[in-house]
Amino acid sequence: MTNTNTSLISPLPDWTLIQVRGPDSSPFLQNLLTNNILSLAINEQQLSGFCSPKGRLLASFWISHPAIDSYDLWISADIAQEFSKKLSMYRLRSKVMIELKTELNVYGHIIAEPGLDQSPIQCNLPSVFYNHQEYHRRLIATSDVLMNSDSQYLWRLLEVHSGISRITDATKDLFIPQMINFESVGAVDFKKGCYPGQEIVARSQYLGAVKRRLKIAYVNITKNQDLIISPGMEVYSTADPDQACGVVVLSSMDISQSRYYFQLEIKLSQTQENLYFKMNDLQISDIVLLDPPYPLITI
Repeated sequence: MTNTNTSLISPLPDWTLIQVRGPDSSPFLQNLLTNNILSLAINEQQLSGFCSPKGRLLASFWISHPAIDSYDLWISADIAQEFSKKLSMYRLRSKVMIELKTELNVYGHIIAEPGLDQSPIQCNLPSVFYNHQEYHRRLIATSDVLMNSDSQYLWRLLEVHSGISRITDATKDLFIPQMINFESVGAVDFKKGCYPGQEIVARSQYLGAVKRRLKIAYVNITKNQDLIISPGMEVYSTADPDQACGVVVLSSMDISQSRYYFQLEIKLSQTQENLYFKMNDLQISDIVLLDPPYPLITI
């Protein structure tokens, strides 16, 4: 799937924006999120998450820092309202304003070279190398309706192949951060102060208790096969057909290769087994696992 276009813009209706503003915005977020907000410079961005007291991710998001006391959280639209209310519960007397910006449209911009453009609200994401080509990506939020190239399928495919997960309503409260490799993609800072679930996240890392990890996976499809793979779907192995061993996190079809790609959080003990989906009393088998495009870090 080689694309020679230098700029592709796609609407992303499954993304939205939460803005956090005010003189206490930095310490407010620092006390809640898995990453170190205080290390984020102006016009930089980072991946972060918000955990339950049990250390399970209730939300994940990219954070951009456009100005002093100003942060933009780029998040899945289906969990944004619930999460913004959760943030408000922690505000107490902090001088912070939290706004869910549903009036803004979020777009994915695939470009030939990294860097800033003219959009005042944006967030650069890591580039993705796929099928012998490197793609640079950024998120844009605007009230305007932008011309687009109907490249939403490409954006989603690149997101899957990035190996960087995005929590949705179907996957919230399922994973501690390491189960989806968050410590290896720079979304967890083990040296910062406390946040909800921090003790469990740290214990899992230092005691080597992580038995599940994120992989990239695919199944080949036929032209007449009516197959939809979506977040939250469970994967089974022939070694233990009664209990699911994996969960789909993100997915996208690649029509050019007749394949369905997806991010799969899976038990490490089952990665060498024959894996399959149970769909309407049918088994969709021959799931192939690939390593994500980065090494897992060790502490």
